Amino acid sequence: MEETVQKCIQQLGWKQGLVFDGTSKEELTRNATERFSWVDEADSLILFSQDCDLLHHSLENEPFVEFLCAQAIGKSDVSLVHGKNPRRLHVIDTNGTWFDLQMSHRIRIPRNLINKNFPVSDRELSIASLSTLVSWLSKRYSRPAFPDTFNHYLSRIRNLDDKLKALNESYPSIKRFFFSLDPFAEIPSTGVYSLDIRVLLHGRSSEVAQKTDMKEEIEKKVEKLFAGPHITIGDVNCTFEDEVTIYELSYFRVWDKEYLSSRYGLIH
Repeated sequence: MEETVQKCIQQLGWKQGLVFDGTSKEELTRNATERFSWVDEADSLILFSQDCDLLHHSLENEPFVEFLCAQAIGKSDVSLVHGKNPRRLHVIDTNGTWFDLQMSHRIRIPRNLINKNFPVSDRELSIASLSTLVSWLSKRYSRPAFPDTFNHYLSRIRNLDDKLKALNESYPSIKRFFFSLDPFAEIPSTGVYSLDIRVLLHGRSSEVAQKTDMKEEIEKKVEKLFAGPHITIGDVNCTFEDEVTIYELSYFRVWDKEYLSSRYGLIH
């Protein structure tokens, strides 16, 4: 039985990043273990189980194939392309179609139900979007939780979310923010945090013309953006993906706007 399912998945050509829509999506959702309105409302399903898990020999150890429900959209939002938002992501397939994903909109299909009559697909995410998707999913469980007091001070910065969106639109190459916070702990109401910031830019430094001027512009805007009565900005530095070092990653932590939550009366 288990060997048959494994062979069926191989013959179907299923792999991480495939996109199923139309009747294929409907056939898959009929076998889903989850029954929510957003399952039927979705335009497509994106398979995100890892390839080795898809073909794992044991149904007991790997009982499900996992999919994200996706909504086709006309164009992407730069704030949602690089995985900076922990709950929403925009990805593109090789046909040029953009999709809006929500972290909670996931379904599973039991692997023991899969047979040769299940759908096949020749649509898949672009290489870059698949890489971002995998990183986004893993970050869901590994992203650092910054101190509540620090999050509270960020939430009090006037129109911070709107300003961040404007920054993303002005500089689409901004991929991620990394924070080094001192102290990384709760502080009294009279205390002040010291914050160093790394702004990760998409691509290689050699590929971007006038990179020095652009970096300086972003650094000045970011410093002004995050400074406040209880937050002192130390070093702000922009780095392209080929410039960031392992040493920096050892003490800088990813920041992804997690402060925008219902606990502070704001909306994601």
